[in-house]
Amino acid sequence: MPGIETLLRGCVIVFCCSFANLALAGNELTEAESPALRLLTETWPPMSYERHGRVDGYAVALVRALHHQVAASDKEPVIEVLPWARAMNIANQEPNVLLFATSINEQRRQEFDFVGPIAETRIQLYARMDDDFTPADLSQAVAAGNIALYRNSPAQILLKSVPDEQLLISGFPQYSARQLLHKRVRYWCQADIAVQGVLRQLGQTQAAVRPVLELAHLRLYLAFSGGTAPERVESWHKALLALQKTGEFDALYHKWFGAEPSLRQAEVLWRVQ
Repeated sequence: MPGIETLLRGCVIVFCCSFANLALAGNELTEAESPALRLLTETWPPMSYERHGRVDGYAVALVRALHHQVAASDKEPVIEVLPWARAMNIANQEPNVLLFATSINEQRRQEFDFVGPIAETRIQLYARMDDDFTPADLSQAVAAGNIALYRNSPAQILLKSVPDEQLLISGFPQYSARQLLHKRVRYWCQADIAVQGVLRQLGQTQAAVRPVLELAHLRLYLAFSGGTAPERVESWHKALLALQKTGEFDALYHKWFGAEPSLRQAEVLWRVQ
């Protein structure tokens, strides 16, 4: 029969093991137990837009599929469609915000954790179809006329060397496209994947414009705001990897863009401290 000392030692071991298990469980909160994750996007078809009161688009469908896996729930998440500048401001001030779809630059690497890539695009200057001048470089384009773009877009960063008086900056890509169509500017700077959708909203087709100069080739990501738990970011990363493995990601990409994605395997790009 064990002595009292042996029994006490066994109790201590059991207690310690139980405490450790509780601690581990506390570090592995489910999505339902974590603080609510705010999902923010913008009107940027075909990535994200509102139609008949419902939010839709490639990135929206992807986020819904990922949320279904992460939250283990069929309940549809609330996705807010806001002007990009406002969405970016919220994400810079609050934890537990998922902003999508987002390109990466040096400043954002210090502000967000990124999961992806989820898509890729080319930032180009577009001219009206009846404008037959094709600039050889950005300096020629600037010399030829003004450029329309929208606030806090990748275009604004790419065109930071252009004098302010030659940039017409608006809050929405639709406004920028309208400036080009109405001949108020010579060029419109936009991501190629969004051009057709933006023009459709204005009652136009892609035949109304033509690309004249490529400025950059970008990959797009899911951006998690500072203060979001690394475990939560990693859970979304694992969900994206799972969609890539099953082929659901490729099918979704093909549905919206009519092409197979040429993207590398999803990864997490942690904030640069």
